[in-house]
Amino acid sequence: MFDSLKQDLSLTRYLPESHLLGSYSTLKAMCSRYPVVFLKPIRGSLGKGIMRISRTEGGGLLALSTTAGGTRKQQYANAQKLFSAISGKMKTVQYQIQQGLQLIDIQKRPVDFRALVQKNSKGKWTITSIVGRIAGNHHFVSNLARGGTLTTVKGAIARSNLAPGTSRQEAAERLQRAALEIAAGIDAHIPAHFGELGIDLALDTSGRVWLLEVNSKPSKNDNTPLNDNKIRPSVRKLIQYARYLCGY
Repeated sequence: MFDSLKQDLSLTRYLPESHLLGSYSTLKAMCSRYPVVFLKPIRGSLGKGIMRISRTEGGGLLALSTTAGGTRKQQYANAQKLFSAISGKMKTVQYQIQQGLQLIDIQKRPVDFRALVQKNSKGKWTITSIVGRIAGNHHFVSNLARGGTLTTVKGAIARSNLAPGTSRQEAAERLQRAALEIAAGIDAHIPAHFGELGIDLALDTSGRVWLLEVNSKPSKNDNTPLNDNKIRPSVRKLIQYARYLCGY
């Protein structure tokens, strides 16, 4: 997905540097280029198996891994030692290595955003919801399964350490615009049929929007509230788009 979106020059501003991790040279180059990088299983979910790798003062690397009970810490003398440690897993798990970002946080807990975008009764991409997700204590990922909590976009940005002088309203609008542009880019550059996408976005402390990942089968039971008729807007959109496809 990242490789496909790189073809669209209008979207590259949202893309952190990302590669399929296939060799030691890629790991070494990324760890040398950025103070923090992330390893993500390309078929992972719920934050499972993600590793945060950062350089230490002594020249080594600190790897934080998500676990059911919190975060596990492991230190390695260098990138070669780290690669040797994960090479066994790489026989069955493919990893994406991604540039680490200086995300906004709330009391040292990282914040990101999940946008649910869906096609409507006219076949056009629309935003059904965007929510803020605050990482739980002792976690560096914001997934609800890892102790993360939901909040409104406005509330998350207002409480965050976004740089002084940066417009909170403009930052929220940039998130919405990015979600729709990325959805359109996926339609244009990936040969598949999508009716909905869960787009995970982040803001760095300067207010720049970044794409973290895209989910083609997003959960819809934790961020779209019931209305008076007890029909979730996310479900209504699916039915409306299905009717559009059928010509009703």
